Amino acid sequence: MKNIVLFFWLSLAASCFAESPTPRIVLIIDDMGNNLELGQRAIALPGAVSYAFLPHSSHSKSLANEANRQQKEILLHAPMSNLHDYPTGPGTLTPKMNQQQFLATLADNLASIPHAKGVNNHMGSLLTQLRQPMSWLMQALKQQNLYFVDSRTSPLTVAERTAREQQLPTLKRDVFLDNQRTPAAIAKQFDQLIRLSKQQGQAVAIGHPYPETLAFLEQQLPLLAEQGVMLVNASGLVRAQCEQAPANCSWPENVSQLSHSHQDK
Repeated sequence: MKNIVLFFWLSLAASCFAESPTPRIVLIIDDMGNNLELGQRAIALPGAVSYAFLPHSSHSKSLANEANRQQKEILLHAPMSNLHDYPTGPGTLTPKMNQQQFLATLADNLASIPHAKGVNNHMGSLLTQLRQPMSWLMQALKQQNLYFVDSRTSPLTVAERTAREQQLPTLKRDVFLDNQRTPAAIAKQFDQLIRLSKQQGQAVAIGHPYPETLAFLEQQLPLLAEQGVMLVNASGLVRAQCEQAPANCSWPENVSQLSHSHQDK
């Protein structure tokens, strides 16, 4: 009897001290395509960084091809109407579009960015609050085996919720790295990213190809392993979520095709 009790407590102790999964972070660099030099510098960042390219920008296609050659993850950074009438550039999805216009614009945007595996929103504080265009968007992405990342430019966004309702693999942004472009502010946001990943098991950050952001990341990304955190691309985190809850993903056959090797590049 004593041996049975001892075995029970030893087993319980072993389970309590079992190694937890390594916290994972996704880092997406937005607004790629306008500046060639900064875009090339961004693509050279170490590790499995993901890149969101603006459609129809001067250097988006060439930089996306270069990112693909370096086995980096590529997204379409889809421009969407915002509440402040900030200029969004060509290919903007707007509330005034009917379904045909909306889908044609989306298709044109996707065609302009080679190798895209997913989409996130550029601005969009207005459009992401609207159920109908978000439904059109998620249906179209589902048909093309693409995932969606909600940049959460509005606290009232329904984008992530709409994607999940349609069983479209989706992520949401947890941290903006560089709303303030000072080294101290970027470092503070990066620390928040690390903390959240350890609390939640995962976290998603968005930054931009600013010189200040790139200089910080060039120094800090090689140190992630020392902090007990793994950098994965967006597909890596999408795949992990779908493997944990396959009923929430309507295209698991596509998830299995996403490269595991990208996590370590």
